Amino acid sequence: MQLTTTFPIPPAPSLLNHRSRVLAMGSCFAASMGSRLSKLPLEVMTQPFGTLFHPFAITRALSGEVSEDLYEHGGYFLHPDYHSVFTSNSSADLVEDIRSVATEVVDFKTSADFLILTWGTSFSYFDKHLNKTVTNCHKMPSDRFEKRLSTVDEIVSHFCSLLSTLPSTTQVVLTVSPVRHTKDGMQENQVSKSTLRVAADIISKQFENVHYFPAYEIMLDELRDYRFYEADMIHPNQQAQDYIWERFVSTYFDPELQSIRKRWDSIYRTLAHKPHPAKLIDHRRVLEVLLAELNTEKYQEIDTCKIAEYVAHEIKNTYI
Repeated sequence: MQLTTTFPIPPAPSLLNHRSRVLAMGSCFAASMGSRLSKLPLEVMTQPFGTLFHPFAITRALSGEVSEDLYEHGGYFLHPDYHSVFTSNSSADLVEDIRSVATEVVDFKTSADFLILTWGTSFSYFDKHLNKTVTNCHKMPSDRFEKRLSTVDEIVSHFCSLLSTLPSTTQVVLTVSPVRHTKDGMQENQVSKSTLRVAADIISKQFENVHYFPAYEIMLDELRDYRFYEADMIHPNQQAQDYIWERFVSTYFDPELQSIRKRWDSIYRTLAHKPHPAKLIDHRRVLEVLLAELNTEKYQEIDTCKIAEYVAHEIKNTYI
């Protein structure tokens, strides 16, 4: 008996390998995927500007241009184009900090093999004082802003401007976040997500190096049950994230990276194990064997630094 509606995902024309450089940006779903990729022998930059929901916000952040328009709230300065992770009691320091990150992101972007971008909403807020659309209202007075729904054409146009700044070899994976923005209203959320989905479809068909990964469809169709949601009934829970991750791996990982990922998962499970005090000697020996394995010729062409550091740290903290 089949209790879910499954669907095939076409094989990706370009695959991630263990040498790939990946930049993941967008909604909190991008953070989830990026953190998993970061555990593998890839060079990964995840959410350097914090969470960004709107396509315009992502495009603006990737441009490297940082305006000097700021908000002041409670003695602190915040930037209307970025997440509140960027906060300072000095306006000059705040702009300098953001520009420093922007420089790193632009440098990484120009040599990245893959960009994984997750769009969250088509709704944006227009600041009537600054006369521009902003990324974050930062709890400024609501009468200062006008809520707007971006059109498909606007989103496509902004994305094309981003694409023109990328090397032709860079592969872009677009996803629409399965996280519902219920505060916009259920009907409004559907319109918002539909707008994003149509824009992603147009773009992925127009450019050979842009691909759509159906995380949104997996969540809404394959996992159509509230048991796959967190207690807030909005965010995908761990089981759902694991399932979507498996579909992503089977679509975008080359065979060697899939093999590495399975071995790394096994090692991380060993690291997460909490041994009985009477078994500490045995556990430490297992960890020492793992560390020796990571330094063998078998992995000489693979960057094992991250996971070897985790193993070495655990050995150091396993007291006998």
